[in-house]
Amino acid sequence: MKAKVFSIMLTLLMCLVLCACDGQSITTTVTEGNDVVVSGEGYIENGSVWSPELFESPSTNFDNNLALIAAEMSDKAEDMTGLGLKKLFSEYGISNCETYNYEYRGTGAFAIGYDTLPIKGDDTMILIIVARGTMRVEEMVGDVLKGEPQDFLDQTVCGNVYDFEEQIWDGIDEYLEKYPEVMNAEKLKILVTGHSLGGAAANMTAARFTRFAEWGGWWSDLADKDDIYAYTFGAIKVLDMEDNVSDGYENIHNIYNYYDSYGPNGNYKITNASSLNAKFGHTELYYFYADENSGMNPLEGKCESHKMGNYKTALENFREDQTVIDLACRRSDSELSQKETGVGDPAEDEWGYGFIKGTWKNVGTTTFGQAQSGSIIVFDDTHCNYYSPEDTYEVYREEDGQWSLYCVSLIFNETLRFRLDIIDDDTVDIYYGSEAVRLERISQDAEMIQKPEQPQQQADDFVIEGSWLSVGSSGFGQAQPGMTVTFDGTHCNFFSPYDTYAFYQDDGQWRLDCTSFLFSETLTFKVEVIDANSINVYYGSDCTELSRMN
Repeated sequence: MKAKVFSIMLTLLMCLVLCACDGQSITTTVTEGNDVVVSGEGYIENGSVWSPELFESPSTNFDNNLALIAAEMSDKAEDMTGLGLKKLFSEYGISNCETYNYEYRGTGAFAIGYDTLPIKGDDTMILIIVARGTMRVEEMVGDVLKGEPQDFLDQTVCGNVYDFEEQIWDGIDEYLEKYPEVMNAEKLKILVTGHSLGGAAANMTAARFTRFAEWGGWWSDLADKDDIYAYTFGAIKVLDMEDNVSDGYENIHNIYNYYDSYGPNGNYKITNASSLNAKFGHTELYYFYADENSGMNPLEGKCESHKMGNYKTALENFREDQTVIDLACRRSDSELSQKETGVGDPAEDEWGYGFIKGTWKNVGTTTFGQAQSGSIIVFDDTHCNYYSPEDTYEVYREEDGQWSLYCVSLIFNETLRFRLDIIDDDTVDIYYGSEAVRLERISQDAEMIQKPEQPQQQADDFVIEGSWLSVGSSGFGQAQPGMTVTFDGTHCNFFSPYDTYAFYQDDGQWRLDCTSFLFSETLTFKVEVIDANSINVYYGSDCTELSRMN
């Protein structure tokens, strides 16, 4: 009962937080006579032009200019009237814009429009669908509770996103009745975009367009996967699992900030609203931690890392530095295949594969992953703790002579590529984006990464240090089913990535104290030691089952 009350109170609390956050991003829109006037930031020119060139390449190729256009649309969709998006469409020369569910207290708002562009000499109809992000309290509650799971394209999806996507398809049917010329076009391309909840609904809408291009949708004779363009921004969870479904949906680009406020590394991750993956398509990941100013009180926090302004900044920076966003589509198709075929092997010079082996210290102010200022980073023969506590890694010399560090994260199940600048034998700069982490060598020996010693079987001598897998049907914080939790003696990622913790006995009962990323007090968990390799961690009646990994 206490757990249920706590859950309800937590949901209400986080809805208040979401209200405060989303309220900060609203653009007030008014009309004067017949002219639309948008106050606030208004239209931000990002240098991208609505033009045929945006659609000349297949949709599976990431196009930063098209992503910027989609970002502007997603940004302007987030008001209470839809007039901001209509004004943007007008500035782009896109006609016949219809808005849906923008009326008073409307939920699941979106807009549809179309344009005709001469693409490679052929007049081509462009159908555009833009889904609005979370704005209403009802939507915020849905983001947290997610609704009843639903079956969709052979997957299980969150009920709140499913309902939104269904509304969009009802709107598409209504739109086509009003504008039948779209279905009668000789050539057709489709652009779908959205942010947050709108990003999730856009993700499902694009997935349906993509799948039914093969299964006999009305557009199947006009457009295939290469003609269906999808860009989502900070999309909340779509799938009822933590992995993406990428095969067959390579045209869906989910741009996501590793530190998104509502993701697993954000200051509001307790909402469990968002995820790096859990979508159709693949994740184009970038890393930018906005100053959340959250302190330890969620009501004082902001959601800068989730706002569209943050995502637009990343895309604008990507123009100058194409390491800002780690493109999964590009990595899977080129970088990783180059590694597998031997392209990018180190050239013969004074440094070889093993030059990075040893113990290093972050001596700068720039941080990344485990490489916080002053922290110790170790590279042994196969593993390092640069990105997450137990990465495997490889160092490569690319064809252009640039050194690269590839880290494969056991915790996050992904590979990141870093640019590696060798200053001298004992100094390296590691870049992800435009900022570098400066490491200085402490020792040639890699003494810090060790397999955790097997704990004694007696409960009084139990050792929690090591890596654990969440094997139950439910989890707490970072310890969701299938995720890895590591205790290194000082820090753990049980609740948030960088908790400090204390593990001790109190009147014969094992207890785990973890600092919280959100609350001012320390959270205390009861730990039931099953044996040396199995424990149950309780918070109230909620149980997280952990099994020690070899």
